[in-house]
Amino acid sequence: MRKLFGLLPGPAPVRVLIMIVLSVVLLVALGFLFESAGDLLDNGGTIG
Repeated sequence: MRKLFGLLPGPAPVRVLIMIVLSVVLLVALGFLFESAGDLLDNGGTIG
Protein backbone atom coordinates (compact mmCIF):
# COMPACT_ATOMS: atom_id res chain seq x y z
CA MET A 1 0.00 0.00 0.00
CA ARG A 2 2.79 2.42 0.84
CA LYS A 3 4.53 1.73 -2.46
CA LEU A 4 1.29 2.36 -4.38
CA PHE A 5 0.65 5.52 -2.34
CA GLY A 6 4.15 6.77 -3.15
CA LEU A 7 3.64 6.23 -6.88
CA LEU A 8 0.52 8.41 -7.03
CA PRO A 9 0.92 11.97 -8.31
CA GLY A 10 0.12 15.10 -6.32
CA PRO A 11 0.25 16.19 -2.69
CA ALA A 12 -0.79 13.91 0.18
CA PRO A 13 -4.49 15.00 0.39
CA VAL A 14 -4.93 14.32 -3.33
CA ARG A 15 -3.27 10.93 -2.95
CA VAL A 16 -5.61 10.02 -0.10
CA LEU A 17 -8.62 11.04 -2.19
CA ILE A 18 -7.36 8.97 -5.13
CA MET A 19 -6.86 5.95 -2.85
CA ILE A 20 -10.40 6.30 -1.46
CA VAL A 21 -11.90 6.54 -4.95
CA LEU A 22 -9.87 3.55 -6.16
CA SER A 23 -10.96 1.52 -3.12
CA VAL A 24 -14.64 2.28 -3.71
CA VAL A 25 -14.34 1.40 -7.41
CA LEU A 26 -12.58 -1.86 -6.52
CA LEU A 27 -15.25 -2.81 -3.98
CA VAL A 28 -18.08 -2.06 -6.42
CA ALA A 29 -16.37 -4.10 -9.14
CA LEU A 30 -15.84 -6.97 -6.69
CA GLY A 31 -19.52 -6.85 -5.72
CA PHE A 32 -20.60 -7.04 -9.36
CA LEU A 33 -18.18 -9.93 -9.92
CA PHE A 34 -19.60 -11.92 -7.00
CA GLU A 35 -23.19 -11.15 -8.04
CA SER A 36 -22.61 -12.29 -11.61
CA ALA A 37 -20.73 -15.39 -10.44
CA GLY A 38 -23.59 -16.19 -8.06
CA ASP A 39 -26.16 -15.81 -10.84
CA LEU A 40 -24.06 -17.95 -13.16
CA LEU A 41 -23.53 -20.72 -10.62
CA ASP A 42 -27.08 -20.74 -9.18
CA ASN A 43 -28.89 -23.85 -10.34
CA GLY A 44 -32.29 -22.61 -9.17
CA GLY A 45 -32.79 -25.62 -6.92
CA THR A 46 -34.73 -25.84 -3.70
CA ILE A 47 -33.53 -24.66 -0.34
CA GLY A 48 -32.57 -27.34 2.15
